[in-house]
Amino acid sequence: MDRLSNDRTRKTRTHSMVLTVQQQTSILQLILALFKTAPGAMNLTILGSQLNNGQSLADLAQSLAQSALFFDKHYPAQLSHAEFAASFINDLIGSRASESNKNLLIDFIARKQANSASQGEIIAEVTGALSSVSFSDANWGKASRHYNTYNVSRVVNHLFDNTFSPANKAVVVDHMLTQISAGKTFGDMVVWAIDTVAGVDRDNVVWGNAAMLLNNRTEVARYYSIDRAGIAIDRAVLQKILAKVTVDARTIVTAKAAIDDLLSDGGASSGHATGDFRLDEVLKTQKRTASSMPQEKTQPAELMT
Repeated sequence: MDRLSNDRTRKTRTHSMVLTVQQQTSILQLILALFKTAPGAMNLTILGSQLNNGQSLADLAQSLAQSALFFDKHYPAQLSHAEFAASFINDLIGSRASESNKNLLIDFIARKQANSASQGEIIAEVTGALSSVSFSDANWGKASRHYNTYNVSRVVNHLFDNTFSPANKAVVVDHMLTQISAGKTFGDMVVWAIDTVAGVDRDNVVWGNAAMLLNNRTEVARYYSIDRAGIAIDRAVLQKILAKVTVDARTIVTAKAAIDDLLSDGGASSGHATGDFRLDEVLKTQKRTASSMPQEKTQPAELMT
């Protein structure tokens, strides 16, 4: 066994000593649901430490969802503070809030950037605030419902893919939104969706294929992230690992062979390329953000606390 193989074996053993198999599986499935990708060994370790430090899987899901990585919009660094604020709020809010409320938020964001807040910190702060607003809120409820609907739909599509009809997906989305409206968090409902799909009998006429798809993708993600301890932190590389995995068990074999080829070439074993899937950076940003949405009567200096 060569040195690289020995290093990967040690990493795999380290994972197994720190995390239970159930914890490993929970993390693999969570990243599949949120990002439709494998986490890789580095991110698995980072998220595992969060669980071992007492954070619940639902809270971890909520933290990851309140991030620029999950928002998945990219803004040029050279934008002025006002340009970034206007572009971001247009993407997030659109026409689903009053111009006066949007302008309060845009002004606040521009000032906060002037005080050294990064784009990522602002995106995490504002999306986190919006996602927690009641759908019945007079100022931000419409925007909150739209944003939560978009995010829930993404999770449902990641989990069910082509195993569910659009009508059946809509039923699941509506249920999740109803629960969020009743007080559950987005993170709570992500975990509910994962557990529901994972717990279904494979022979179930409606849900069985979704369960097999999740199982197959989890197995391939496990192979890359744990068995082979691949350490890529490039989102495109990690998504490619699962791109061709379907309900057909033969695609597991094909995907694992492709992983072996990539690792032997060094193509998915290192953290080169964009390095845009750093979940430790996401969690650091989350710890620095806390906010509430402004109301029209609020003065700009008091928008967020």
